[in-house]
Amino acid sequence: MIRSKESLLPKFSINRPVTVLMTLLALLVVGYISFTQISVDLMPKGFEVPFLGVWAPYPNSNPKEVEEQVAKPIEEQIQTISGVRRVTSNSSSNGCWIFIQFAQGTDMDLAYAQLRDRMDRVKAELPEDIERIYPQKFSNDDDPIIWAVLVEKEPQEDPFLLIEQQIQKPLERIDGVAKVELYGAEEKSILLHINQNLVKSHKINLYEVIQKLRQDNFSISSGFVKEGARKIFIRSFAKFKTLEEIKNLPIRGSNLRLKDIAEVKYDVPETRERVAVEGKNAISIGIMKESAANTVELSKKVFAKFENEFKKDPKLSGFEIEVLFNQGALIESSVDTLQRTAMWGGVFAFFVLYFFLRRFRMTMIVVLAIPLSILITLTVLYFIGWSLNVITMMGLMISIGMVVDNSIVVLESIYSKKADGEEGSKAALKGASEVALAVTLATLTTVVVFLPLILMNDNVIFKFFMLRIGLPVMVALIASLFVAMVFIPLAATKIVRKRKVQEPKSISVSNNFYQKGLAWAISHRMAMLVILALAMWSMQFASSHAKKTADQQGNINDFRLIFDMPNNYTLENAARIFQIVEDTVRAKDNVYGIKTILAQHSNSWGTLRVFLKEGEKKDWYEIAYENTLKALGMLPEGLMTRDEVVEDVKKRLPNFPGVEIRTSWHQQGSGDDASLAITLYGDDTNTLADLAKEVERRLGGIEEIISIETDREKGNDEIHLEINRERAKKYGISPTEISGTVQYALRGFPLPKYQTEEKEIDVQIQLREEDRQNLSQLKNLTFFTESGKEIPLSAIAKFTVRKGLGEIKRENGKTFLAIKAFTTQDDMGMLYQKVDRVMKGFEMPYGYTWSKGENFAMLSENNDSMGFAMILSITFVFLLMGFLFESFVLPLSVIIAIPFSFLGAYWIMYLTGTAIDLMSQIGFVILVGIVVNNAIVLVDLINRLRNEGYNRYDAIMEAGKQRFRPILMTAFTTIGGLIPMAVGNASMIGLPYAPMGRTIIGGLLTSTLLSLIAVPWAYTLFDDMREYFKKLTALYIYKAKTEAPELVQAD
Repeated sequence: MIRSKESLLPKFSINRPVTVLMTLLALLVVGYISFTQISVDLMPKGFEVPFLGVWAPYPNSNPKEVEEQVAKPIEEQIQTISGVRRVTSNSSSNGCWIFIQFAQGTDMDLAYAQLRDRMDRVKAELPEDIERIYPQKFSNDDDPIIWAVLVEKEPQEDPFLLIEQQIQKPLERIDGVAKVELYGAEEKSILLHINQNLVKSHKINLYEVIQKLRQDNFSISSGFVKEGARKIFIRSFAKFKTLEEIKNLPIRGSNLRLKDIAEVKYDVPETRERVAVEGKNAISIGIMKESAANTVELSKKVFAKFENEFKKDPKLSGFEIEVLFNQGALIESSVDTLQRTAMWGGVFAFFVLYFFLRRFRMTMIVVLAIPLSILITLTVLYFIGWSLNVITMMGLMISIGMVVDNSIVVLESIYSKKADGEEGSKAALKGASEVALAVTLATLTTVVVFLPLILMNDNVIFKFFMLRIGLPVMVALIASLFVAMVFIPLAATKIVRKRKVQEPKSISVSNNFYQKGLAWAISHRMAMLVILALAMWSMQFASSHAKKTADQQGNINDFRLIFDMPNNYTLENAARIFQIVEDTVRAKDNVYGIKTILAQHSNSWGTLRVFLKEGEKKDWYEIAYENTLKALGMLPEGLMTRDEVVEDVKKRLPNFPGVEIRTSWHQQGSGDDASLAITLYGDDTNTLADLAKEVERRLGGIEEIISIETDREKGNDEIHLEINRERAKKYGISPTEISGTVQYALRGFPLPKYQTEEKEIDVQIQLREEDRQNLSQLKNLTFFTESGKEIPLSAIAKFTVRKGLGEIKRENGKTFLAIKAFTTQDDMGMLYQKVDRVMKGFEMPYGYTWSKGENFAMLSENNDSMGFAMILSITFVFLLMGFLFESFVLPLSVIIAIPFSFLGAYWIMYLTGTAIDLMSQIGFVILVGIVVNNAIVLVDLINRLRNEGYNRYDAIMEAGKQRFRPILMTAFTTIGGLIPMAVGNASMIGLPYAPMGRTIIGGLLTSTLLSLIAVPWAYTLFDDMREYFKKLTALYIYKAKTEAPELVQAD
């Protein structure tokens, strides 16, 4: 291989010391400015989730009605939007949720604009009483940066108006606040409560009253007239101006007024949702920011507003005000965590290096590569417009222990030249130049493992976040290479002295032991093969028994209990269930450490959010110490961790018939009870229900499954009203009038809004509550013929009670039914294997299929993405090493370090009980680029020594002896930098870093220890293979040359 005797950067560094020093100072200044100015956010900017949603509220209906009248028309319009990949709808008695997944690369702003346009179009096809459809765009900015509650000390006259004027509007005037949402406070409306007895006494049809109100309150365009060259548009108005005008509206003739048959009032409408804190009625407030606003600064302004103004406002004295969640404070805490982690990583690196080098100056030169590389990285992130967030911080934390590797190799090489008698500048130039290509390519092997992320097309989420982790690592490593090639040679000439320092005895003894082991391995290659094969075989056990999960558990100091209750529950029924559960949780407040419990629910669904007290901020070593004492049973009982609280609450939750309660840490998550779902697809709902019974029977045979539930079980008893058309026609009553009357009476109907000078007010008409309590009242709902004859509803309609569906779900126009199983098994991979076994041989009718649900799809997608990234990463690393070694065969001796890293990674995950999740999978990909670095510099030195005249055996032994200490230094400094991440409950803003840290540490340990022997051993095998192919090729060429003249002569 051709090498340059003097590398350009070290030569420049030694010849231009002032320039290098000025460059160093400039980088430090710009880096510090970038650190102080860079935007700090919770999550990265620019991520567009390829999903949109639509919520169409239609309360007091049934799922079948919602599916036919709401879901299907909306779905048809959605399918006309470009880029739609999947449309899933969920129709229930309260309305319809529709989720739309788009293809990768879709412009989500354009897609959202198209969705809004389609919803405007479909409005005319939907039932009249659906006033509004809510398109939703999911982004990080939709999450509140501040979440506060106002608990009523005493009942308020109009809490919505008070909070709107005193809190909502002042907050919305703060620069950077996008919107402020209130929950638990209903705005007053004009309510028209019809008295059925009075309507009946005046022989008036309810349908007639509704139509009269609709016709007498309008504002419509009526065309235009021309006057000269001008076109004047005409608008007709017949709007109510006062509440008295509504009350005195003539209903029939001039004698009967609306107030004679209805109560007309301006009041809070019937409550459909409830918010409570500690059992008391409350109002919660969520403050969302604009995308360009700085989260930390805006959170401070909003928080100050609550503390300094709202809590002191006498008009709000009827409320207890508390801020429950502050995203800005979380981010500041995370930055503090990063700084402490960086500090501890540097401390570890210093002591590891000092242990090996035993020279303070040399150690400081190497350690200073950490802040310099990190500052260069922050400068790059700042100028490309990235923020410092939970994901980029993770990349920086990974980098801390790795950025010293290049400096170690370069400084060690320079030091060895000085020890051999070389003069300072010559030793620096020669030492740095000798390893320049090796450390450059070793750095690039780590950088290229992130290139597959650019080529990945399927998992856009995985790609986005891996890139945000990877770029800081890539920049930091390239910066560390620059530091090693430019600053280290100059520092070595000025600071490092020739004085020989005694190597630590433990290192000398270890090196001697290593030499004997290496000599034995090379001399007994078959025995070594068996040992390595047994080691790799053990990985199969660890990998198959390590836990696997698709769920990313957070560690923010709160959790949620999510309630699914029967649709026939009243709000009062739901409130009683919530209170019982809240009391159950509160019973162990002494060990849970509960700060506040916030309940938010309707009659059929809701969440109980438990905020825990924030414990004392602890460093990694304190957490590790406590965990050790806890494992030994020596730690006195104190407050539980959040995860321990969640597990204990699960065991203590009471059971209620028809009520499902699950735990979750997500903002709107589906729970973390390790549930799996079997999804059945088909056309007929009844057939799907029959198939579901067989699936339930099969799943019941899996012992880890503790309960099974289907969508069918959530259904209520429904009253089906079948109109007798002939009889209705006989009385002159149309089916439209009958269905409309029932709808208006029970569900209510929104009338055109009442306009004041300040705002529009909703107007709602409905039978008064006491007239719509039971089936008997419904049957006696009366209609009057033209002759005045009274006809009860029971005379023209038949009533039957049937079991209805709780929900009707559709995917891309096809109905599906989900069977959900709840389990105690954390290892979802193992559980899905058992599901495959019990579902084997399950026969379904033509046109019907089944799948293992979204959790399995997510787990498979994560595994596929990791596998794809892994293969491409190894390929790129192999290509780079082929460039370094000018060989197709020798790079294989370096690649062997990769499977040995997986051996340690799987074993550490298994032994620590850590689940293999997305974060640990990212750790596996990063390992590919890290673990080959030491193998590269080792094989590179073997080749250089052989070029200098050493035979292969001596070259291997000498290279092993020289590289033993640098390899251990680079490995243990990287491990030291990762210890704060891997030990204890390391996390940042709820995102757990421990799985990734443990994966990399375990992989580095086994790869380093085994590769020191396995790489030279493999080198001899592949070198023999290369020589064999050379001889074979030479023999083939020789035969071809010697046989060619004979062939010519024979002709």
